[in-house]
Amino acid sequence: MPPPLRVLILEDSEDDYFLLVRALKREFDIVPERVDSEESLRANLCEKRWDIVLSDYFMPQFDALAALTLIQSMNLDIPFIIVSGKIGEFEAVKAMKAGAHDYIMKGDYTRLIPAIRRELREAVIRQEQRRTDHELREQLHFRQALIDAIPAPIYFMDTTGIFLGCNKAFEAFSGHTQDEIVGKTIYDLMPPSLAKHTDSADRELFEHGGIQIYESVISFADGALHDVIFYKATFTTTEKNIGGLVGTILDITERKQTEERLRYMSTHDTLTGLYNRAYFQEEMERLEQGRQFPVSVVVFDVDRLKYVNDSQGHAAGDELLIRAALVLKGAFRAEDVVARIGGDEFAVLLPSADADVVQEALRRVIGKIEQSQTEDHPVPLSISFGAATASKGDRLEEVLKLADRRMYENKFKKCCVLPA
Repeated sequence: MPPPLRVLILEDSEDDYFLLVRALKREFDIVPERVDSEESLRANLCEKRWDIVLSDYFMPQFDALAALTLIQSMNLDIPFIIVSGKIGEFEAVKAMKAGAHDYIMKGDYTRLIPAIRRELREAVIRQEQRRTDHELREQLHFRQALIDAIPAPIYFMDTTGIFLGCNKAFEAFSGHTQDEIVGKTIYDLMPPSLAKHTDSADRELFEHGGIQIYESVISFADGALHDVIFYKATFTTTEKNIGGLVGTILDITERKQTEERLRYMSTHDTLTGLYNRAYFQEEMERLEQGRQFPVSVVVFDVDRLKYVNDSQGHAAGDELLIRAALVLKGAFRAEDVVARIGGDEFAVLLPSADADVVQEALRRVIGKIEQSQTEDHPVPLSISFGAATASKGDRLEEVLKLADRRMYENKFKKCCVLPA
């Protein structure tokens, strides 16, 4: 059995109140209460819960509009129907605009009862909508708290490219608050060229749906370019249409820099900055299989390095090696591979270079060695060298050995004038 209908009636006439209650009891099990002043209305609203309010329009101490204003000020959603014998069209329109749900002439119970049933149903619908809205807000609050706890930048946008929301990490990454981001597009946050690239990828995702993962470069709050990985996925509406996308940005700038450092360290000599022996060997194998013949090889050896290390220390020896590296790097072409292949040995691969090209390069080496002999460098730089040229079909490893033998022959000729 349903609970009785709690009816609060604003009426100064006891007779009219009695007639109204008698009419209501024919249709409902009711608990009525009569009030005729602001004080009594406020007290009843504070102390009890009411299902509906029926109010006369004009009363000596009070009126319907003042009662309606009081109910609204207390944030109460109670169906409010005016039941009056004196209300005119102007007053009725004014009351409806103020928030009254209906108005009925006194004695017209054929309209009053259906109006009450209708407004009670509407009140239940509004209550359910408020409950649903509250649950939705709670869910959204939970989801926002959840994504805010994720350190990676996350954002949402609709199919037109307008941002719908983001997390705290995205705020920090972009330099904008969520309120500033919502309603904007990627063109409002990024330089045009980068924004165009990102927007193009988004449009492709909207066209095909699903998931999209790719590397890119973007610039945001700090103004610097960041290497990033975009992870994006579309989401659907209740009608199963694509409603937009959710994206996250993984900043891989430090990882890229680390990879680049490791790659550099794996192919370069740490002291001189030249290529190392491993890279030199790989290039020999690559050139041997290629079409850039003739290929020439020059081997260099820094004279008296052991003597300098023993007499002046390894720092002086390292300084001599660095000077030698600078001389060689400045004397050869950009396409030549200049490497340190041993403690005091250097080697150069010259693709598409015959003996004449090698001789010209060696003249440059000799000239740069002479230029390096200054008062700033008390230890003189002397380098022995040997060269050989390979034709198609020759093994470069054998050509390297030949150049190495010629380098030692050159060094031997200096023995009579250079300390051992």
